[in-house]
Amino acid sequence: MKNFGRLKLELMQTGVYLSPENRTAKEVAGGFATGKTRDEIVLAFCEDFFVKTFLNRDENGPRLQIRDDGVSLLREKEPVTVEIIPPPMFLQRRMKKRDPVSHNVELDANCLNLFLRAAKNSTGFNLSQAEIIAVIHAAFAEGVADLVQLNLDHCREKDGGFSRLAPVIREIRKKFSTFISLRCFPPADKSVIDRVYASGIDLLNYPLEGFSGPETASSRQALNALQYAVGIFPPGAVSTEISPGTLSRLKDKIDFLTGNGIIPHIKLHPPKGKKMDFTRMQEVARHLSQAARRHNLTLKWLYPTCNFVTPLDAAFFTEAPETARLAVRPVYQSKLGRVATEGFAALRRKLRVRQISDSFESAGL
Repeated sequence: MKNFGRLKLELMQTGVYLSPENRTAKEVAGGFATGKTRDEIVLAFCEDFFVKTFLNRDENGPRLQIRDDGVSLLREKEPVTVEIIPPPMFLQRRMKKRDPVSHNVELDANCLNLFLRAAKNSTGFNLSQAEIIAVIHAAFAEGVADLVQLNLDHCREKDGGFSRLAPVIREIRKKFSTFISLRCFPPADKSVIDRVYASGIDLLNYPLEGFSGPETASSRQALNALQYAVGIFPPGAVSTEISPGTLSRLKDKIDFLTGNGIIPHIKLHPPKGKKMDFTRMQEVARHLSQAARRHNLTLKWLYPTCNFVTPLDAAFFTEAPETARLAVRPVYQSKLGRVATEGFAALRRKLRVRQISDSFESAGL
């Protein structure tokens, strides 16, 4: 049987067929959601490997079949047992209203993503602080999320909108025991990165190629910010996103980033109108895993994701389903490890903030 990585890549590009009569089956009902342009569905091949794909009308391609023992994915004549992961109930209720939350909140495996844009003529965002807190509370109450990622769109303000975001971070810290990730454009002023860490952000992602935006968010600025952030955040807590390019160039990027303590996430969405070759992506995943081991990268902060291949889940692209495993157990999946890491993170942040304050005082600032 082809490995799970091959199936995932194929489903992301071709979609999956589900017959009209099966759409109302109890195993499927409520399992797919209407996206911006088409109906989407999330499938789990095993506990730690997911794919988000779309429903299509091609009966000759991959298709879902309802059986007495569950749901199977049929590709040619190879049945693969899968589990349909329905959208969380709090999002299903929002989708019926089509309110701002349903357009700007997304669950990626166990990571709750909130997409924030600076609101015009106000100091807030497209989602109010009350809405943000309510969404996080609903996700944790339902038990569908283990960490929160704030995705901040480009903002023309000097600090990239961080001053707007700081009160939100403080409120999340006050009300929830969770890890918080920030994905955003890199600031021109590196001192903002110190403030980001001091505010309570645990993980930081400055995409090198993940955002499309103005020249102020250039790859060079992102790279400088990433290299600075590695000296501020704990090992393994700084990551970036890169798009597939030529194999040799992609390998060079991976080597450079991992050598600098930055964890690369390789996008699995091909450019519009193009398809990804699995053999090439398999080689990228193998190189990514080897580079992470060579540079002793800490991978515990990573989590299984629908949209990228990372050193955490690269084995699902390089090994058979029977042997493929996550490289390490993410900290979010161990209650004991989570509590210990939260305590260590809080102490480390406290010491770092004191060090920064002392530096400012000694400089007379």
